[in-house]
Order: sequence, then structure tokens, then C-alpha cells
Amino acid sequence: MIFYIMRYFFSILFFFAIVLCIHAQQDVQTAKADTARTAEPHWVPNPTIAALLSAALPGAGQVYSRNYLHSVIFVAAESYCAWRVIDAAQRTEELWDKRSGIDTDSPEYAAARSEFEYSANERNTYLWFLAGAKFLDIADAYISAHLYDFDERMNAPVSIAIIPRRGGAEVCLNFHF
Repeated sequence: MIFYIMRYFFSILFFFAIVLCIHAQQDVQTAKADTARTAEPHWVPNPTIAALLSAALPGAGQVYSRNYLHSVIFVAAESYCAWRVIDAAQRTEELWDKRSGIDTDSPEYAAARSEFEYSANERNTYLWFLAGAKFLDIADAYISAHLYDFDERMNAPVSIAIIPRRGGAEVCLNFHF
């Protein structure tokens, strides 16, 4: 029962993420055109808020940072891992109940034990994958927000200076940040 509810929930979450990304992409294009016409300072996302949003919802920090492709990727990855965890947990629970009703000396018990251990290992593996995906989601949201206007900031000039010194000269390469 809970498997179907969670699958339904993640399907709806994934659908809304895609719709949000498509809608937000249109808003970004409109906002870029509007920003070009006005001389107002542009918006820069806060990295801490982006990380907290991603901790709360998969891909939310990427949407906040206007990195929509990453948002869809993290929603899909975390939804898949969560679905596999829930599926394996249900199988593990069913096999535990099945195993408890079998005589411990029978071959059926050994087979049920083997299946139970496989399902438990699968559940634990996907739990680790889910934790890793969540960690990467939060880190990516933070970094994406932090580097939001990186290209604009990196258009700084580079200069080369030759400074005469006693007995020679120094060549300096200067990057202005």
C-alpha cells in the first residue's frame, strides 16, 4: 500500500518539476530580455538558501539557482533511489514474515534467508545511493548559487607589466578580480 502511495507521490513530484522547469525557462528568457532593457542590479541567489531548499526538496535549490537541467536530474535520481528503497524494504518485510513461519531446519528456510539477505542488502545499498544523491544535490545547489554570475565576474582584464630592476627586468602577469 505505501509503495503505491510513494510511487504516486514521486510521479507527481517529478511531473511538477518538469512543468516548473519548462515554465521557469520561459521566465528566465523573458527576465533576460527585461534585464537587458533596464539598468537595475541583477538578482544573485543566496548559496545557503539554495542548499537549504535542496535539503528540503529534491532539486529545489537548483530551481532557485536557475539551474533547471540539474534540478530534473536530481529529482529523477532521488525519486528512483527512494522508490528502490521502498520496494526493497517491502520485499524485506514480506520475506521476514515468510521466514518466521518456516521451520529453521528446512531448505525453504535457507532459501528464504538468502532472499531476505539479498533484499536487505539491496535496500541498504539504495539507501546509501539516496544519501549520496541528496548530498550531491545539496552541494550542487550551493555551488550553483555561489557561481551563478561567475562568467560575468570573470570578464576581468588581464594585464602584463614589465618592471625594470637592477640587473634585469621582471615580467608580471596580473589578473584583476
